[in-house]
Amino acid sequence: MYTQTTTRPIILQGTIALIALITIATIAIAPASCAIYHSGDNADLAITVNELTPQPVEPGRDLVLSATIDNRGGGVANGVTLTIMPDSRIILKNENDRTMRFEKIIGYGARVETYLLHIDPAAVSGNYEIELGATWTTDGAHREQNLTVPVVVRGEPKLVISDITVEPETIKPEDTFNLSFRVSNKGSGTASTVQVTTALDNLSFVPMGADTKIIKRLDPDASEQLSYRIMVSDGADIMSYAIPVTMRYDEESGGNATSQSSVGINVVGDANLCIESVRTNPETPKIGDITTLMIQIENSGHGDAESVKVTIDIPFAGTRTAFLGEIEADDDAPCIFNFHATESGDIPYHAVISYKDDLGDHTTTVDMVLYVGDDGNGGMLIPALSVAALIIVGVFYLRRKK
Repeated sequence: MYTQTTTRPIILQGTIALIALITIATIAIAPASCAIYHSGDNADLAITVNELTPQPVEPGRDLVLSATIDNRGGGVANGVTLTIMPDSRIILKNENDRTMRFEKIIGYGARVETYLLHIDPAAVSGNYEIELGATWTTDGAHREQNLTVPVVVRGEPKLVISDITVEPETIKPEDTFNLSFRVSNKGSGTASTVQVTTALDNLSFVPMGADTKIIKRLDPDASEQLSYRIMVSDGADIMSYAIPVTMRYDEESGGNATSQSSVGINVVGDANLCIESVRTNPETPKIGDITTLMIQIENSGHGDAESVKVTIDIPFAGTRTAFLGEIEADDDAPCIFNFHATESGDIPYHAVISYKDDLGDHTTTVDMVLYVGDDGNGGMLIPALSVAALIIVGVFYLRRKK
């Protein structure tokens, strides 16, 4: 009996307490649920950037922008518009995306939009902006929110050379010439401390001044004329050469870059024909002799001589023209003439040397003299007279002795 009487009041009290706790909890939770869905709360829209790539972006490249417009309030945003307004050098690739319209964004809801943009190739390096603007109404009030998105455009220089001039146009070994060209920046970024070097190492050229010129700054579409003084070495081969031009410079990002180009130089050969020696056979011809005249022609120039021909105008019957063909540089060749000497004394004549080389046709005339002695009878006259004189003297002596 005691046990039953004691247990029932305890169970009853516990049941009443549990019901009270559930009732209190229900009352505490109910006001919070009403705050979330109460129609009188305002919408609060905010714009955030999810993605902006690449950064920095080069002129002429595409840019991707992803943005979120989210409602951080509990109310509904009605008649929402999201407008993108890029800088003049940033082009929106799809004009239908310029203004996006949403009927509503519920409390704590969000919308994500992605834009594809293009950087004008003519844009210079610098900071640009994209404006994002949102408008909406909440509880009959018009609201708006703006966000400025900074965009860094960083171009890359591209250096090239043009307007190449070489003076004089014809260059031979041992000549000195002026090499000039224009360095232009055809890229989208600025190049600083540009070092332009004519790399003459291992070539047959010698700089006659500084082989490196410096341009402090070269903006896009800017250019500068440079000139170098160069000498061709004596031992240069007759051929075409490519002189490397190296351009080292600093980029806007702080890095270093190098561009390579080259300039073609054509070194031509100039032949120089002259008479090295003259011999006759017999050594001292006389009237009536069949004489051989040998003239040695030497090429002391840097190039080969072609179509070599030597003509003499000696006033004797015989050969007057010799064809030698080609004489290479630092080589020689003989030309031989045969004639019949018909008069004595110092006989003047001309040797005309004609040839071709890389520079064209050439003719050289040399004044010459050939000595021809008297004929054989004249040469015996003095000895004969001497003998006759001795005979006369002997006869006169013998007569006196008798």
